[in-house]
Amino acid sequence: MNFIPDRFRNQCVLVVGGAQGIGKGIAVRLAREGASVMIGDVDQGMMVQTQGEITAEGGSVRTVLCDVRRKRDVQRMVAQTLRWQKRIDVMTYVAGVAELVPFTKSDEKHWDWTMDINLKGAYLVAREVAPHMVKCHRGKLVFMASTNSWDAEAELAPYNASKAGIFLLAKTLARELGKYGINSNAIGPGLIRTRLTAPIVKDKTFMSKYKNLIPVGRLGEPEDVAGPVAFLASSDADYINGVLLFVDGGQLA
Repeated sequence: MNFIPDRFRNQCVLVVGGAQGIGKGIAVRLAREGASVMIGDVDQGMMVQTQGEITAEGGSVRTVLCDVRRKRDVQRMVAQTLRWQKRIDVMTYVAGVAELVPFTKSDEKHWDWTMDINLKGAYLVAREVAPHMVKCHRGKLVFMASTNSWDAEAELAPYNASKAGIFLLAKTLARELGKYGINSNAIGPGLIRTRLTAPIVKDKTFMSKYKNLIPVGRLGEPEDVAGPVAFLASSDADYINGVLLFVDGGQLA
């Protein structure tokens, strides 16, 4: 990966869901490019590990325990970030869950669990961060959507709906907050090798068929997503607002 040293120097980046997987890839990438990174997550152990890796490379990083379903947790996370750096220049929302459940066997508990983390959490964080960006008259919001925002998969009804909602949330904020110098966009990863996708990746029968759907011929890695996120968070993307950028190896081409 090619990094741009100091591209985010003197900027504070909040990575929600940054302890592992795609979120970790983003946190590491932006720290390498000079950002002061705050990681918010529910996995304390993985946060400590990721923090250690970033610190070992000379990066600036702090962590805060946050359950995105709880408004008070979100408020505390944002408050701690502001106490540390006095501002939030970039917020990227990566927290998310998915579980394959046939629709006729699904229930409210499964629906609410998925929606609360994937979509309500994104709303709560953006609602808390946006006023501070408005005051500064600048900011970048990058939400983690999915190829499922556009092309649904069976047995993932709440996940599909939540990721479609994430994109529409990003578009709505692009329209409302653009006049304040705030850009709001979404990334739509395809199948990326993470803990969330591990059960699917282990299914050799499924994977032998799925790989044929990806023109580049391989699964994505978290670093494949971190680069596009860094671009949307940078000044190079100042005139990009309200888009869903697919990062899927051409799966939806």
